Amino acid sequence: MRALGIALAILLAHAGVAEAQVKKPQLTGDLVADAKANLGIKPATSANPAENAFDNLHAGLQKVAKDIADKALADLTAALTDAKNRNDAISQPCWQAQLDFIQLLPVEWPTPPAEIGLALGIQIKRDLLNALTGSQPGSIKVACAALFGDELKIFVNVGALFGLRVLTGGAL
Repeated sequence: MRALGIALAILLAHAGVAEAQVKKPQLTGDLVADAKANLGIKPATSANPAENAFDNLHAGLQKVAKDIADKALADLTAALTDAKNRNDAISQPCWQAQLDFIQLLPVEWPTPPAEIGLALGIQIKRDLLNALTGSQPGSIKVACAALFGDELKIFVNVGALFGLRVLTGGAL
C-alpha cells in the first residue's frame, strides 16, 4: 500500500511538472474539433487521398485554362483594336466572334452558377458548338468566313509568285 502511495505521489508530481510545460486545452464547444485541436491532429480536406489529388489536379488545370483564356483575350482584344483603328471590315467580325467565344468558356465566368454537372455540361457544349459552327452572324464560322477566304487568296497569290502552282500540280 505504501508503494502505491509513493507511486501516486510521483505521478502527481510528474503531472504537475508536465502540466506546467503543456498549454491548456482550448475549448470551443465543438467536441470533435476540440479533441483534434488539443491532440494536435490537423484537419484533412478529405479522408480520401485520391480525392485530394484529383481536387489539386482539377485546380491546376483550371488555372492553366484560365491563363490561356486570359492570354487569348488580350491577343484578340489587341487584334480587334488594331482592326478597328485601320477600318479592316474583313477581320473585325472574326476577332469579335472569337472574343465572344472565349468569354463563353466556364473559366471566364465571373461567378459560375453551380458546379458543372451533366445538364450544364451538355448546355455548355451546345453553346460552344453553336458559337463555332452555327449559321448565325455571331458564330466564328460566319464571322471569319471572309477573313479565311481573304487569307487563302493571299496565300495562293504569294504561292504563285514562288511556283506553288507548279509544285501542287495546279491544285492551288
